[in-house]
Amino acid sequence: MFVSRALDIAQPDICAARGLTECKKIADMAEAFGVRYNPHVWGTGIAIAASLHLLAVLPPHTRSSPIPVAPLLEFDRTENPLRQAIFTEPIEHTRGIVAVPNGSGLGIEIDRKALARFARR
Repeated sequence: MFVSRALDIAQPDICAARGLTECKKIADMAEAFGVRYNPHVWGTGIAIAASLHLLAVLPPHTRSSPIPVAPLLEFDRTENPLRQAIFTEPIEHTRGIVAVPNGSGLGIEIDRKALARFARR
């Protein structure tokens, strides 16, 4: 897709594209081909946390713009209890800015009791 210039923005989903390492490879290819990269984030808050960590290591896109453009986070706000209810501290935005969680691992802590409410029995 990159070689044939079939896309203007690469937007893989970190949960569907085999995780952080694979998405970093895709982001690197996008940068090499001058294509913007913004991860598609849909589903649980775990996907948001993983995408935030990936975005934190990506450089601003400079090839198709005279001004560096930072990658954007798709921050879905439709109702989805799995997105925030399973965290001890939800990921929120303040004036359009979402902080990268800074705890161990992905920086999030799962509320096991809340998670159990969603488990299939």
